[in-house]
Amino acid sequence: MIIALLLACCLSAPSEVTIDAETVTLGSIVRFPAGDARSALYLGAAPQPGVGRSYGRLELISKIRTAGLPVDDLQFPESIIVRRKSQGLEPAVVTQLVREAFTRQFPDADITIVSVDNPDVDLATGALEMTASLPDHADPSVPVFVKLDIRSAGYSRKVFVKTIAEVRKPQPILRNDIPANGEIHDEDIEWKVMPLRGHGAPILSIDSVNGMLAKRGIPAGEVITGDLLYAPLLVRKGETVTVKAINGGISITAMMRARSSAHMGETISLEHLSGGGTTSARVVGPRLLEAIRGTK
Repeated sequence: MIIALLLACCLSAPSEVTIDAETVTLGSIVRFPAGDARSALYLGAAPQPGVGRSYGRLELISKIRTAGLPVDDLQFPESIIVRRKSQGLEPAVVTQLVREAFTRQFPDADITIVSVDNPDVDLATGALEMTASLPDHADPSVPVFVKLDIRSAGYSRKVFVKTIAEVRKPQPILRNDIPANGEIHDEDIEWKVMPLRGHGAPILSIDSVNGMLAKRGIPAGEVITGDLLYAPLLVRKGETVTVKAINGGISITAMMRARSSAHMGETISLEHLSGGGTTSARVVGPRLLEAIRGTK
């Protein structure tokens, strides 16, 4: 009976508690009656969601006494684990975010999400703001790790989601074998809807391929990407070129000397064959340039 009365007069703490707060107070551990000043005693920042922090019995007693508050009516185990409440990721939400990320990166493609490995992570409770993004040069022919940015007030975390997807879109396919340094023409290419492979720069139109040269031999049936091609030099340094200048309905043609080599669309400096004076012009064809207005 005496022991029962003694226990009834004391406040005890469990060996493990779970909280849903940014900070730990003594009231998180002990259920004090209303108005007890010890309840608000600050014990530090709460651990990360899903993680625990240990408080020793002597550590708690020392903090209470330092604050000038009584400890005689308190009973603590040798140690107390305080864990932070957490929540996980909803698979349906993650899949939708991943799909949106693929759609943004490949807006004109037919996308099938084959699988999404939903991460088993502990996140802060409450409303979370989440966005997903792909690497800048994602190769959808291999697993892609989609980045989730997760935020709430005072909380942020990055999580990577392993995703397998099929991305299909129209792509230029070679009709014929092209040797190394061979020129590619319109008739060498057909467009087919196929899964994207690799991360080479995509070809967007026939115009961006026509007249380009192959860096290596390319067999028929291979998808053409920008990393397989290079632009031929249309003007070489020291070469005599034709320069056209058009003003209204008047066209003037002159022969000049290129001061540097250039590809289609590049602007270079030219000098008169007599050696006096320079001007700038843009390459519009083999050894053919168009003068830029305002230069002499």
